Order: sequence, then C-alpha cells, then structure tokens
Amino acid sequence: MRMKNIFFLTFLFLFLSCSGDKYENNIPYQKVSFQVFPLTDFNKVLTSPGGVAITASCHHNGGENSCGYNDHGIIVCRMMTSDFYAAYAGTCPIDLTKLQIVNNAVLRVKCSKCDRIFELDNNGLCGNARLSQYRIAMSITEQSFFVRNY
Repeated sequence: MRMKNIFFLTFLFLFLSCSGDKYENNIPYQKVSFQVFPLTDFNKVLTSPGGVAITASCHHNGGENSCGYNDHGIIVCRMMTSDFYAAYAGTCPIDLTKLQIVNNAVLRVKCSKCDRIFELDNNGLCGNARLSQYRIAMSITEQSFFVRNY
C-alpha cells in the first residue's frame, strides 16, 4: 500500500513539473494583423538578409490593431541565412518595456530596463524569456507577407 502511494505521488510530481511553458512571458494578448511589402516598406531594410524594422504605425498597411502591447510596435526581420521573414512583439516579455534594435546586421533587440538581448534568429530567446512570435503568411506572388497572431 505504501509503495503504491509513493509511486502515485512521484507520478503526480513528474506530471505537474512537466506541464506548462518553460519560458516567461507577461505580455497581454493584442490582436495583430497587417501586410508588409519588403521592397517598399521600412525604407527597404527588409530587402537585405539581417534587416530589422519595428512598425511605427498602428495602421500599417491596413492593420487596425497592429502596434502590439502599449503601442510598442511589432519587430519584423529577414533571416540571415534564408529568404524567410519573422515577426515578434516589440515588448520585453519580462518588464513590458519597448525593445530597441541593437544592430540591423545581427538580428538582436535589447530591453533598456533589464538589459536582456533577444536573438531574433534564435526564436527570440534570451535565457528563460522568449518574445511573442507572430505568424508569417507569404502572398501568392511572394511580393508581400501578412503578419498575424490568429
């Protein structure tokens, strides 16, 4: 009987410790939806590998609610080793502070409050924190893409 209880408690402990996301993210949900034209938007920064831009307008190409949490913007980047794009929240997931681009060529953004540096080419990771990532859907002509979180 005692062995059965120990087995049950061990199993329960393992089950509870393995559930949930291991990355911390305190950003409240915000609807994000807009279109990006890499050849013309953001001063053509996204035409080069490693290019990074942060949306400055809540109405970027038809997006009504595209500025993310507290109007911090959405980070849009082009990966270094491929023609793929990625989009992340422009807010630090720990301190809820607006992120700033460290250097356009290295795909990194920094929180000025906690000094964390998030690597965009590594899924927006920095230790136990991860940036909220948004979906990218290329258009049929591949001249533009949509950034969405739904």
